[in-house]
Amino acid sequence: MPGENSTESGGRLTDDVTIGLLATTYPRALVDAVIEATGKRERRNRVLPARLMVYLSMALWLDLGTGYVGVLRNLLSGLRWAQGGDASAVPTDGAVSRARDRLGSAPLKALFETTAVPTPPADGADVFWRGLRTVAVDGTVFDLPASRDNAAAFAVPPGGSLPRARLVVLAECGSLAPLGAAFDSAAVDERTLLGRLSDHLGPGMLLLAGRGFLAAEAFASAAATGAQLLWRADESTRLPVTERLPDGTYLAELPHQGGHMTVRVVEYGVRADDGTREVRVLVTTLTCPAQAPAIELARLHTARWRAEIILRLAKVDPHRTGGVLRSRTAEGVRQELWALLCVYQALRRLVTAAAVIPEVAPARIRLTPGPTPDPGPDPGPDPGPAADRAGPPSRPVGRR
Repeated sequence: MPGENSTESGGRLTDDVTIGLLATTYPRALVDAVIEATGKRERRNRVLPARLMVYLSMALWLDLGTGYVGVLRNLLSGLRWAQGGDASAVPTDGAVSRARDRLGSAPLKALFETTAVPTPPADGADVFWRGLRTVAVDGTVFDLPASRDNAAAFAVPPGGSLPRARLVVLAECGSLAPLGAAFDSAAVDERTLLGRLSDHLGPGMLLLAGRGFLAAEAFASAAATGAQLLWRADESTRLPVTERLPDGTYLAELPHQGGHMTVRVVEYGVRADDGTREVRVLVTTLTCPAQAPAIELARLHTARWRAEIILRLAKVDPHRTGGVLRSRTAEGVRQELWALLCVYQALRRLVTAAAVIPEVAPARIRLTPGPTPDPGPDPGPDPGPAADRAGPPSRPVGRR
């Protein structure tokens, strides 16, 4: 007789509940709709129909060390528990691989994009700042299995041995729910991938980004969507002062192909654990100190770091030796990455719903036990001379 925490198939009850979550977030009707819309409906009855393969593509991320057949057995058990379906004969690994090829990536992409929408806030406290929805963008890379197809579609970095894919995710800071994603070869930079997400940006948003994204053209393009921007600059950025403001910040002109854009530069100090002090530089379209106090902007930008743990919260370490993806075809890689994003979306929806009961910010709830970094309270700027006068240091970037 099975134990208290197991199913009749021998899998853990937690496996079934997780798969049940996928089935709840992506019910049959929705999965069937995206299959139909992407032209992947099978023309004859198969042991591995398209609907089952959509769920399997997501379930593969729930146990990275298990082969196709093992994951499929758990999936079939979980779907029976969640949807009352009947068991099917479990085919071979080769049959599963061919069924994945037939499915392709389009249904998973459509499934993610259908559900990647802003989270309706209960009170807006963790989602909005001064009336603006705060969103963050971050990127990561994945090592891919070595194959001719992967090498042709995804770049092998100089000195490297494996092709790599780059993924950029746009997420809501308050809930960490993804709003959009784009990926390509690692040869395509983060700024280009952010440009592909411009349809997800618009008025009423404040986009936070790190140093890798700040370039004149990328900044101007993102600002053209109507979104406000708060991006960190790196040491090479040159922004000569055009006007100093009373709070210690200053205005500068950012040249780009379309002309010049007036931006506000915020500098502030951060004290490290070893006592050293680092000056950080932010560039923003929020040019009025009264409407966007410098001290608030400095604290707000640390929320961007929450976006960096998105993939870890999905129980994935993208830098694990040997990579985490299975596919030796470019289309299979695309299928896996869209499936990963679908899994993460399902988990974030669960967390957001659970946060309503204890009244805890969704971004502070962990999805898995272990050493996943907690965003923690924002320490804010260094409480030195700059903070004493409620503004960052006035030393301009262009005069270092």
